[in-house]
Amino acid sequence: MYRFILKTYYALTVPISIFFILNSALIHPDYKLSFFKKYRLGFRMFLNKMRIPTGTSYKSHLAMALKILETPPNEPGDVVECGTWKGGSAANLSLVCKIAGRKLLIFDSFEGLPKGDESDRQAFYETGDYYGPLDEVKKNIEKYGAIECCEFVKGWFDETLPGLNTPVLLAFLDVDLELSLETCVRHIWPNLVERGYIFIDEYVTLDYCAIFWSEEYWKRYFNRLPPGLMGAGTGLPLGEYYIGPWSDNENRPLHHPNAGAWTRKDFSGAWIHFPDVKQLSKRGGK
Repeated sequence: MYRFILKTYYALTVPISIFFILNSALIHPDYKLSFFKKYRLGFRMFLNKMRIPTGTSYKSHLAMALKILETPPNEPGDVVECGTWKGGSAANLSLVCKIAGRKLLIFDSFEGLPKGDESDRQAFYETGDYYGPLDEVKKNIEKYGAIECCEFVKGWFDETLPGLNTPVLLAFLDVDLELSLETCVRHIWPNLVERGYIFIDEYVTLDYCAIFWSEEYWKRYFNRLPPGLMGAGTGLPLGEYYIGPWSDNENRPLHHPNAGAWTRKDFSGAWIHFPDVKQLSKRGGK
């Protein structure tokens, strides 16, 4: 019963979601996206979600589309996806890249997830989970996306991402493991353009999101304050209902986390007020 209600709500709200998410005066006029072209793009993304197995919401794909389309076409930057599974999100991102005249770089082992390190708190997956062979991914994107915009980079992230040396406008990281996320952030962040974006999919676990708030991490590797993360713990507010935490969700069958979380290179998420230090300073303490 609850599953039927959720699926019905999901389907009935598609046109509303497309309208609200893509309703932005910041979408650049050079893309010539009329009302009907926005709807066509949105419905294609929704249908691709049904056609190609994917663990991500078409709403998160629309949110990424919005950020890409709000960026003027003369600003540099490729779009990067790390972790593609069967190519569902990549197919949708390729449609946006075709409109925006950008390249989509798809990084994946095409062998499924690696064996998780024992120190990784997300290493509860089986080795090989989310396996999508390269030929199948290409076939799906060719059928439902714009494969002419895509470049495929096969291999483990720690072997392939160090070779990334082009400007990146937006990166979508659907990599599951903590250490995979860290590898992606460390090698992609320096390549982000000034107002470049990182989107993640594993957003309900606060420990996982904490990399974007860790002052020690960002000082050690980038000599800057942490950027923070929009949607940490709950996802973006795109028309679904979720209070959290995930561990309680079996008792709230109509609650469902929403679509993704993101940060931008020029963001700041650092706390600066320490009253006890100020008091010591006033008293001449150290």
